[in-house]
Amino acid sequence: MLRKVLGLSVLFGILMLVGTAFATDTIRYHGSSTILRAIMYKTALEFQKQEGVHIDLKGKSTGVGIEKLLAGECDFAGGGRPLKDKEKNQGLSEVKLFIDAYAIIVNNTCPLDHLKTSDFKDIMFGNISSWGDVGGAARSKIKIYSPPQKSAHYKNLKKLLGFKELPVGSKYADMTPSVLLKVKDYPTSIGWLSYANAAQNKSVKILEIVQDDVRVGINQENITLGKYPYSQGMYFYTKGEPTGNVKKLLNFIKSPKGDAIIKNAHFFLP
Repeated sequence: MLRKVLGLSVLFGILMLVGTAFATDTIRYHGSSTILRAIMYKTALEFQKQEGVHIDLKGKSTGVGIEKLLAGECDFAGGGRPLKDKEKNQGLSEVKLFIDAYAIIVNNTCPLDHLKTSDFKDIMFGNISSWGDVGGAARSKIKIYSPPQKSAHYKNLKKLLGFKELPVGSKYADMTPSVLLKVKDYPTSIGWLSYANAAQNKSVKILEIVQDDVRVGINQENITLGKYPYSQGMYFYTKGEPTGNVKKLLNFIKSPKGDAIIKNAHFFLP
């Protein structure tokens, strides 16, 4: 019996040592679903290999992430807009890490391959409601699919274009990346989301934007020069200045390994 007890004790000790060897610290992310899907899974994997720190990942929208950060339910949040003054006054700080371009997408059956910035604005204001008015199918009603109203993608475009509300009948996806699925399923639809979510997806069509009679593609040069009109910095937010493992993570994202993840995800460097 004594031998059996000693054997179990030794086994328990070995299991404890093994568990300790594989134990990792954990930091918690919440916020932009675009950042989550496009770079955080890959980033978390590479960061854990390098630093032995696990990242617990959750995402819905920029606004929800900031709410969770203020409530102490995550260690850092991600989003597609600068912090508001009232958020900074509550002790939050931001770090701009990369740039997101907004892709304007339509169903693959849409005959258009480009759209003027003025026409896109008129669609969002409800001044244009038929595809026939912009060179598409006559008497075909335009259906708008938008990112969630709490998302940075919605709020930023609202600010860029100046509309108060989208036209009556517009639909809102539960998360920004889901706009792609909605547009894919509805032939007369239009929407916008991160280029990172749409760049390699052939189930929708990305429209080339025409500004000042010049077609402007989504690429690093046009983003750097400010020629592409729909883009926004992407940020991580922390309570106070980043410290500990969160600071290590931000340094990792700024490293050459992080730059490679960002570029491979079809985001753009500042």
